[in-house]
This record gives sequence, C-alpha cells and structure tokens, in this order.
Amino acid sequence: MRKFSRKVLSLLGALLSTEVMRNIKCTWQVPADDDKWTVQAIGTPFPNNPVKVPGQQNMYVALCYIHGQPLMGRAWNDGGVVQCAFADGKEELKGTDIDGAIQVLTYDGNHVTKGFFYEWMKYSDYVAKKSEFRTALRCGSSAPIVWPDKGALGTINLEKRTAVIARNQECYALTEAQLKDMLVLVRNTKEGPSHCECPECERQGELRKASELKLSVLKSEKKVPVGGKVIKALNRPLNTKDGPQEQYVALWYHFGNAVMGRVWCSRGKVAAAFVSMKKVFMGDVGSLQILAQLSPTVAGFDYGWQPYRKVALIEEKEWQPVHISFVAPCVLIGDKEGHEYLGEANLKEEYAHTVLGNKVFRLEGSAISEFQVSSLQVSLVLR
Repeated sequence: MRKFSRKVLSLLGALLSTEVMRNIKCTWQVPADDDKWTVQAIGTPFPNNPVKVPGQQNMYVALCYIHGQPLMGRAWNDGGVVQCAFADGKEELKGTDIDGAIQVLTYDGNHVTKGFFYEWMKYSDYVAKKSEFRTALRCGSSAPIVWPDKGALGTINLEKRTAVIARNQECYALTEAQLKDMLVLVRNTKEGPSHCECPECERQGELRKASELKLSVLKSEKKVPVGGKVIKALNRPLNTKDGPQEQYVALWYHFGNAVMGRVWCSRGKVAAAFVSMKKVFMGDVGSLQILAQLSPTVAGFDYGWQPYRKVALIEEKEWQPVHISFVAPCVLIGDKEGHEYLGEANLKEEYAHTVLGNKVFRLEGSAISEFQVSSLQVSLVLR
C-alpha cells in the first residue's frame, strides 16, 4: 500500500477533542481534602492563606460557637493580628465580646493538590443548580453568606433558609426571598477556578497555546488545514484483508452519543467507518474529529496501545484508556488469520465492535481481553 501524500495527510488534521481532554484530566484528580480551620485567639498573629470574601479588601471567613451553636462571621487583619465580628441574631459581637478562640478558614494549595477549590455563587443559583460537585461549606446547618451590597458576612441556616448578618453594630434577620442575590461559599470538586495560575493550569494553558488554530472539524472527503500528527492505530499499518492499511482514531457523535471508529485513505480521499446502535455507518458521515498527538513534554502524557485487560482494571494503573464516557478506541482481530480493524471498546459493558465487510463485527467478555486499546501513560503526568 502506498504511503499517504502530504495532500491526504492534510485531510487528517483535527486536534484531540476537548471531551477527551476532560476525561484525561479527571484521571489523576486527587480525592477532595477536608476544610482547614485555623484556631486563633483574638489579637494573635493573623494566619496565612485565609479564604477571602469577594469584592472586599480585608474580610475573611471565620467561625465561632455561641451557646454551642456555630456562627459564621468576618475576620480581618488588624495590623497583623486577628479581629472579628459575628451576628448572634440580636447584636453584633466583636473582639472581647467573644469568649474563647475563633476559627479562620484557610486554604493552602490549589484545586489539583487539594482536590477542590472554594467558589462563591449566588444563593439562588446554588438552590436551583443542585450539584454533587458543588456542596456548601457548612458546620451543621450553618454556612457563610455574603451580602455584597452591604459588604457584610454572616450566617445562613441552610435548613431553615434564613440568615443573620451584622453590619455597623446592627443585626439583620433575613428571609429566603431576601437571600437570592447573596453569595454562599461552596466546594467545587469538578473544575478549577477561572484564570487559575497553578502549575497544572499553566501547563494546560501552554497546551492550549500549542494547539491553537489546530482544532478543525473534519468533514468526510473534504479538505481541512494541517492539524498535527494524528494517532495511527498500533503506530503501524494494520494487517487487513485488503493488505496493510494505515487507520486513524476518529470520534463521531451520533444523536449526541460519542462513537469511536476509524478513518483511512481511500482513493485519495478520507473514508470513515463507525458502529452505532448496532448499525454500520460509512462514507460521508458528516463532521468528525481525528485524535492528534502532541509532544509528551507539551501535553504531559504520551500515547500507547495496551491490552484491554490492563486498561479496564478499576484499581490504580500506569496506563489509562483514552475514552469519552465508557467508549475507547480499540483494535479488533476479525478472524483466525489475524486481520486487524480499528473500532471501539465499551469499558462498562465489556464488548468491542467494528465494521468488517460492511457488517458489524462484535465480541464480548474474555474474547476481547487481548485487544489493544488506545491509552495514555499517567506516570508522565504524575512525575
């Protein structure tokens, strides 16, 4: 079989999809750490890395217990020492009004090392967008709430949906209807903060810069700009019934579902083959994407091909499958002669399928254990 010409290679120039990047990123996310409250007596040195209230120059989240009940309030740095104020529902308590020490919320690290970051969001959004990835910082039913218009911080009772906030020696009791535009503090365990400058986000930023202008949508049998080095199945021509053939990992969406398949050169044009809903889709399938490879020093990981039995393990492993949802690129052996075809493995339901002779070829269970799955080497990221 003849080699791809530069003209044909230009048809295969789409970058690794953002969905794949999200799955890769989640692979090495650490478990979420606990909240860290630093115990401080009034007038002692102010702690490092306090959690700041948005829009305020010198206001931080604090906690104290009054009559056994947790209250949230504000702490500030008064010439290098701790001062604070809380609302107990009747009056504003400051300094010597508080018996004993308080606690100041601190955050030492970043969303990668801690497994979460603190995010302030509107109370109305918090209620409307219930999410397992955004949970309120709370002690019992008490949580911090900020009144942006007043520049004040107090306590919301998440069960009763009421709040008490003190400002300028006055104490305000607020109902749910008054809270909708106020801000509550949540733990975000899914993403990173916008404009994050941690080493991981800086690396991701460099990756985005390196790949800028390389992301293009490939339409079957159409020209697109050169996009980079595309991922070749098994890094060599596959042994097919039609002879050696270079096949490339492709991603296609069918009714919103991710489908992994293959593209190859057919008479100088790009051909494609996918299996979805137990049916064959070939030829002009519309828009699709080709998996491209960046330098390991830029991407922070490297690609390879590993047996299904290794990458499907639940426990910690060196190689992780490249996947979206539960589907990953997989090279299947189609017959006793060992003919190879690129298709898809379902990591959840433990089967693999591809297009063979214009028909669906599918195997399940132990029959797919040695099939090669596109993988990335996690150890490169963790070094």
